[in-house]
Amino acid sequence: MSQLTLAIAVVTLTFSWLTYAESMTSSVQNEVMASFESLVQASRELNHDAYFEHFDTEKFVGLNSDGTNWNSIDDLSPLIINGFASIKAITQLKFTNLKISVIDQHTAILVNEYTQSMELKNGSLISSAGGGTQVWSKRTGAWKLVSVSASNKP
Repeated sequence: MSQLTLAIAVVTLTFSWLTYAESMTSSVQNEVMASFESLVQASRELNHDAYFEHFDTEKFVGLNSDGTNWNSIDDLSPLIINGFASIKAITQLKFTNLKISVIDQHTAILVNEYTQSMELKNGSLISSAGGGTQVWSKRTGAWKLVSVSASNKP
């Protein structure tokens, strides 16, 4: 094989691999975004069962905005269930500065900033803002959250 033929083969293979990598990244980003949007919809509907369908309950760990760990889904569940139960309506939930970083075909990290307003069942109005990091994994065939971290803006 001549050096020119070898060079053309290397360039062709490199281009093919880059095209595949871009396609895989785009596909993963689209799938994770769809899962994230479904999670957000469950939050808007205050449906904790639908919300928790997005979690890998065997692998989950996370970090609360107060600096404490959620070492299992059992640590997070009461916060979500009781929180949803105290809310009358989500009046605004907006995500900005959202980015999905694809690690590989099975793992992606989503970061975002958010603003939220809600009316509690006791009539109080609450607004908050902050950010979050979510680690999504597709090891079980569906995109599931294996870790989340939360922060609040002052």
